[in-house]
Amino acid sequence: MPNSTKSSLWRQPAGVYVVAIAEFWERFSYYGLVALLVLFLSGAPADGGLGWTQAQALQTYGVFAGLAFCLPAAGGWLADRWLGERRGVLLGGLGILLGNLVLFFMTLGADPSAAQLWLMLGLGLIVLGTGLLKPAISTLVGRVYDGRPHLARSGGYTLFLMCIWMGSVAGTLLAGALGETIGFRWGFLVSALGMAAGLLVYALMAPRTLGEVGLKPARATVEAAGGTAIPAAIPAILLMTLFTALYATGFYQKAGVLTLMVKSQTDRMVLGVELPASAFLTISTAGFVILAPIFEIALDRLARRGLGLDVFQKQALALAALGIGYAFFLGAVHQSAGGALHSPWWIVAGYLCFSVGDVLIWPPQISTISRLAPVRLTGLLIGLWYVTVGIGNYLAGFLGVAAQTIGLAAYFMVIQAGLAIGALALLTIRLAAPRLRAAVAIYNDGSPQ
Repeated sequence: MPNSTKSSLWRQPAGVYVVAIAEFWERFSYYGLVALLVLFLSGAPADGGLGWTQAQALQTYGVFAGLAFCLPAAGGWLADRWLGERRGVLLGGLGILLGNLVLFFMTLGADPSAAQLWLMLGLGLIVLGTGLLKPAISTLVGRVYDGRPHLARSGGYTLFLMCIWMGSVAGTLLAGALGETIGFRWGFLVSALGMAAGLLVYALMAPRTLGEVGLKPARATVEAAGGTAIPAAIPAILLMTLFTALYATGFYQKAGVLTLMVKSQTDRMVLGVELPASAFLTISTAGFVILAPIFEIALDRLARRGLGLDVFQKQALALAALGIGYAFFLGAVHQSAGGALHSPWWIVAGYLCFSVGDVLIWPPQISTISRLAPVRLTGLLIGLWYVTVGIGNYLAGFLGVAAQTIGLAAYFMVIQAGLAIGALALLTIRLAAPRLRAAVAIYNDGSPQ
């Protein structure tokens, strides 16, 4: 059957849907918190915030988000060696739930002198929980396809990523908007309830739909096939992750510098109602949900005609799409140079470019790692991939402080230049390294990229 590895985006094993739904709620919780964090830290105490400077808030966000994406390397190793993916998801989800509850109770009247301690405890629990859950749940999707070569895992990972972004949209709109409009504490509470919902779905449905998948650590699982037979697999994975850090640095500016710009310089009035600044974060994520199935079909048809793009080419195009997005943000900066508010359509257009980049980078990369990695190292390598995303998150917050010194226009042009150089460098390395190209030529259990 020449096309046996292809399957409909919507026809996936039941276990994939359960894992995707659980991840929807985890991302609902995380992005609801992220939408609020910088605003909460820099908000006036009279409005329920902590009254920190914008620089302090951005740097704290960078450390938090960076750790949340870096610790999955350790979490993936623990799942591979000791816990198994199923326990990693459960324990990680509990940590995230407890962390959000700590933040909620902190805002109910904790001693101001102890506020920073409670903040660090809450964020620390969320970081530890995310470090356990993210590599485990991402690896668990791939485990469902082990031993099922007739199914293409790219569709499963696209569905999984769609649920991630739908959770992001829902969390930002509900938890983020509630926190920004009626009180930060309610945003933290809604984030906690979202994680509780994800744990409930997972605990009730996983035993019936996943069976034994993910119960034992990878080191105790004997499988005949794995990524070890593919030449240069690990160097190819490491190359992908290196350039992912650059992409993430540009992408996650939206939780810091871009959100602050939207809040202070964007005309947010729609039909007489002022939209919360955090609501604009949903544009790129909603765009991903809409574009992902369209791209899945289009790229599949190109591959069937021998015109498929490999994961490196998609990553370079994603970097370019992000750079185009920053051209629209520069337009917004120039329009508001005289002190006037700029049109929200600049932000919409820029974030839709982010959506295109997301479709081209996230599903292909995580699916490729799941396919190429040796079985006993899958969780660790997916965790290392998250580390580079974490580095990008940290740099987004750390470098964001420079925007106040050199100005938004210069800052955005520096980011654009970095993205352009990165895209060209990646394509150059790809052309000069045939073994790396060969490593990613096998995709989705044998079907072309």
